[in-house]
Amino acid sequence: MFKKLMLSISICLSIVVLAPFSALAVSRYEVLQIGDEDAWVEELQEKLHETDYLKCNPTGYFGTDTQNAVIQFQTDNGLVVDGKAGPNTRKALFGDEYSEIDPSREVKGSASPQTVQQTSSGTSLNPGDKGSEVSDLQQRLQDLEYYDYSSITGYYGPVTTEAVERFQRTNHLTVNGIMDSKCLELLKSGSKYYTMYPGDSGDDIREMQDRLGELGYFDATSTGYFGSITTSAVKSFQSANGLAVDGVVGKDTRKYLYSSDAKKGSSGSSSASSSSSAGSSGNSSADRMIEIAHTQIGKPYSYGSSGPNSYDCSGFVYYCLKNSGVAASRLSSAGYSTVSRWDTIKDVNALQPGDLVYFRSDKSSSVGHIGIYLGGGSMIHSAPSSGGVAVSSMSSGYYARNFLGAKRVF
Repeated sequence: MFKKLMLSISICLSIVVLAPFSALAVSRYEVLQIGDEDAWVEELQEKLHETDYLKCNPTGYFGTDTQNAVIQFQTDNGLVVDGKAGPNTRKALFGDEYSEIDPSREVKGSASPQTVQQTSSGTSLNPGDKGSEVSDLQQRLQDLEYYDYSSITGYYGPVTTEAVERFQRTNHLTVNGIMDSKCLELLKSGSKYYTMYPGDSGDDIREMQDRLGELGYFDATSTGYFGSITTSAVKSFQSANGLAVDGVVGKDTRKYLYSSDAKKGSSGSSSASSSSSAGSSGNSSADRMIEIAHTQIGKPYSYGSSGPNSYDCSGFVYYCLKNSGVAASRLSSAGYSTVSRWDTIKDVNALQPGDLVYFRSDKSSSVGHIGIYLGGGSMIHSAPSSGGVAVSSMSSGYYARNFLGAKRVF
């Protein structure tokens, strides 16, 4: 009798103990994690953005920004902190709006960090990956001066992502921070040293402008956009330091610029660069508009506003057009898309910096948003999702699938 009782208790305990573990079993398709890219990720990002955990625009790609947002949400809500959005995390985030992920979901582009080193170099490397292939990537990027961290870590984090973006920009590839097979092939062959060209934008451009300002060659606002004023400042620096004068910041120019041997500009160098800037670029009018646009980054979104303290999307475009000397009325985004005197561009691959790019929404075929194309697959615009004026990628996600066309003003 005693043995039967103990057996019954043992069975009951097994059920109690094992049931929770069984219930916790989660299939891969139910988990959104770093490297994933699909509509489920974009839905997650939109909700994280609405709740102020994700500061950048939803793209559909689960990168380090999204991972950090998930970690913060999990921490704030007493969840298991792993940076992955499984059912429990999604239920807590979406509440009554929660819906289960379709079992037919295909997991794309999400090589496991633990298995990347076992793959051949024929696919891609993504933010969040770890392994020997990432170490090889970092070493090659370091050899070409894109990767400036002191050590090779084998982890594809923010520093590596930034280095990859610089590599892509220098080599005129789509800038998305992902090292796909095309990028890897170019990197291993005859790729260029890290170079900054007129028309480029980024934090490194802003740092370069700051340095030129310290040396007395640049007296404009550091915008992070390499326009005509910056080009003239670079040429002045190159001339004063005995370098080839081409307005491009390549290996030699960058070496001198950030060294203690850099010669300071004589009085008037910076003003000369400003006054001569109009003829230093193939399209100085577009450069000027983009420079103006960059000075407004961080200004908040406000429906119906045309600046200078806040903007909606078309109000931002109007402000930039007006202040760069273009005679244009204050129109809606749809209105700007129909201005007949400006050429219409339908091919996203034919875009040029300064083009006005316009978009529909997921739920409408009509024009509902507009921005200014910067080059490299990016635009500057004002939108609620970005909190106001910001630079966003058009290469994937929402803006890629909803692109309708562009107007060429210059």
